[in-house]
Amino acid sequence: MGSANGLIDAERKQPLFSFGLISDVQYADIPDGRSFLGVPRYYRHSILVLQRAVKHWNTNKNHKFVINFGDIVDGYCPKDQSFSTVKKIVNEFEMFNGPVYHLVGNHCLYNLPRSKLLPLLKIKSFGSHAYYDFSPVPEYRFVVLDGYDISAIGWPQDHPKTLEALKFLREKNPNNDKNSPTGLVGLERRFLMFNGGVGKEQMEWLNGVLQEATKLEQKVVICCHMPLDPVASSNEALLWNYDEVMNLIHRYSCVKLCVSGHDHKGGYSVDSHGIHHRVLEAALECPAGTDAFGYAEVFDDRISLYGTGRMLSKDIYFQSSPDLS
Repeated sequence: MGSANGLIDAERKQPLFSFGLISDVQYADIPDGRSFLGVPRYYRHSILVLQRAVKHWNTNKNHKFVINFGDIVDGYCPKDQSFSTVKKIVNEFEMFNGPVYHLVGNHCLYNLPRSKLLPLLKIKSFGSHAYYDFSPVPEYRFVVLDGYDISAIGWPQDHPKTLEALKFLREKNPNNDKNSPTGLVGLERRFLMFNGGVGKEQMEWLNGVLQEATKLEQKVVICCHMPLDPVASSNEALLWNYDEVMNLIHRYSCVKLCVSGHDHKGGYSVDSHGIHHRVLEAALECPAGTDAFGYAEVFDDRISLYGTGRMLSKDIYFQSSPDLS
C-alpha cells in the first residue's frame, strides 16, 4: 500500500487479524467546493478514493472486515438524489470481499432519516439506534457508538431525542445559527448542531459491554464518528458529552484505542489513562490522484495502522496496566 510513514521497520510476528478503514468519503455528484474554513473538498473524486481503497483491501486477502467511520455522502448532495447516492456508495463498499461495518455521521443524516438510512447501511438496529458491537476474534471487541443518539438531525422533528438536543443547544449555544461557534470559547465550541451526544440508554449499554469485555479479558476498540479527546481533535468536532463517555471508559482497563473521523485533518493523542485516540484523515479532501485510506494489523500488544496518501501510519502500543486509581 505504498510507503508507511512513521512505522518501525522491524520483523513482526503475524497479526491476529487485519482490517481496512476509511472515513468521510462524502461523495456527491456536484462540483468541487470548500468547507466553512475554506478547505477544498473534492466531491466527485472521493468515490475514486473509495474504489482504490476497496481494490487495495481486496488485494490483501487476509483483511477480516472494513470499517467506514461515517459521512458516506455529503450534505450538499441534491436531496432528490440522496437515496440513490447513498446506495451507490454502499454498493462500492460492498465490492469488498468481506463484511463492512458503517458508522452514522452528520452528513448521512442530512440526506436521509434514520428509518431509511440504517437499512441501507445494513445496521441492525432496535428503535433506530446505530450503536452495536462485534468480536472478530475472541481476544478483541469493537464497540461502535452512535454519536448522533441525541441530535437535532436524523430523528423526526417531534422526536424526544430531537427536542432534547434542541433544548441542549439553546442552553449551550447563544447563536441563532446553532452551527456557529461565534462567542464560544475553548471546549464550548463543540456545542454545534452538526455534532451530537450519547444518550443515557446508550451509556448504560456501553457500560454493560465493557463489563462483559473485562470478564472475557478482551481488548476493546471504540469507534465513533466524532472524536472523544480534545488533544486529537479540533474543539469544534468533539462529541457533545465526550467527557462523560470517556469518564465511563476510563473506569475500565480493557479499552485500548478510540478511532473516529469527522475532523477531516486527522489527529492522534494518548490520554491520561493511556488510551490512544486516532482521528482519520478524510477521503473527501484528497485532490485528484491522491488518497486517504488504510488498514490496521492487530496484535496482542499493539495495533499498527498503515496509511496510504494523506492517512498517516502509526504503531499504537498499549500500556499493559493503566493506573485506574
